[in-house]
Amino acid sequence: MADVIAQRTIELTLPSGTQGSIRVRVWAPEYRPRPSAPFWEADVEVAGAGKTHKTNGVGIDAFQALYCALQLIPSMLLMYEDLGRLSWLDGEWLGFPEFKLTAP
Repeated sequence: MADVIAQRTIELTLPSGTQGSIRVRVWAPEYRPRPSAPFWEADVEVAGAGKTHKTNGVGIDAFQALYCALQLIPSMLLMYEDLGRLSWLDGEWLGFPEFKLTAP
């Protein structure tokens, strides 16, 4: 497996006031050939509060795979919003870009 190239800790505050953390990690893209086509994949993981979700961004080159992996993070964090308040550096913005999938 490739090396982790980025990691961030998001704070989770439960309604009871209990503090927890969510760890977001991204691995360096790897070339993973398949019979149908050659692809690059960049693994991404969100873990905390007893849950772990790992998937990958896929692309025709390493840059596209990494870009796709970064786009997945906001949607992966949605499963924690029902548990409590998410924050980073004492603010509500978690530092991940929001990608709009609608036409301009």
